[in-house]
Amino acid sequence: MNIINKKHMNLELQKDSFVNASPFPHIILDDFLDPAYFLEIQKILENNKNSISGRKFETKYEHNKWISLNSALPDAVENIVTVLISDNWVKNLIRLSGIKTLQSTPHGNTKLANYHTMEPGGILTSHVDHSSEPVSGIPHVMNIIIYLTKDWDLSKGGGTLLYDKTGKHVIKKVEYKGNRAVLFLHTPYSFHGVEKIDGSSPKNRKTIYVDYYSNSFIPYKDFDLNFANKWFYHGTVFKLKSIFQYFSVKGWPYTKANIQYHLNRYKSKLK
Repeated sequence: MNIINKKHMNLELQKDSFVNASPFPHIILDDFLDPAYFLEIQKILENNKNSISGRKFETKYEHNKWISLNSALPDAVENIVTVLISDNWVKNLIRLSGIKTLQSTPHGNTKLANYHTMEPGGILTSHVDHSSEPVSGIPHVMNIIIYLTKDWDLSKGGGTLLYDKTGKHVIKKVEYKGNRAVLFLHTPYSFHGVEKIDGSSPKNRKTIYVDYYSNSFIPYKDFDLNFANKWFYHGTVFKLKSIFQYFSVKGWPYTKANIQYHLNRYKSKLK
């Protein structure tokens, strides 16, 4: 059985749409997984919902969010991740993006959680992900998010929000639709988040997340972006809604990450 729908195996045809998308390069791929495989994984995830180890987040900025430990993933999810880090799929992404140095993590994404869920009431506020591969330090340059929950009620929220380069203003919402994938260029300015899920939602928001890297430290040099195209090091950085939150005790870890982000951003301009 195929895992990725065959119609998405020649993404070069969508290169112009990807490169010219706003607020940063991205495309939306519906019916991403082979329809039969998508139906199969519904049953598997339902049966495994209480047996996958992981970590839960409960803050104002990451609420009712849970991530897996990859060592405990069911085979059906692990098989998807394996295909997404395969040479064949990465070559497809190279043709789409034009980033000739693109590669999957050499550590098989074992350092990061690939399966995420968010429960009713969950939210993930504006943030930009870690900028480098956890072991080698090479630049993180692309993400893919696959929506796994079937028959989602759009009125319950859960869409992926894409922000402007400041991370303060939503430019686009990619609604949560089962078997949809969102593929986007990851830069220090690719702020995104998850629309709050209504507390009355009867379902959890389930996703697979995989990231990609470049062994070049000038990975965006061929992109005409509406922000600085220089890569610089930073951890995961959240934008807090009020300046006063940066001075609170609970906000301090987020404040430290923001300070380091802006210091490194400034240094990158001096090079």
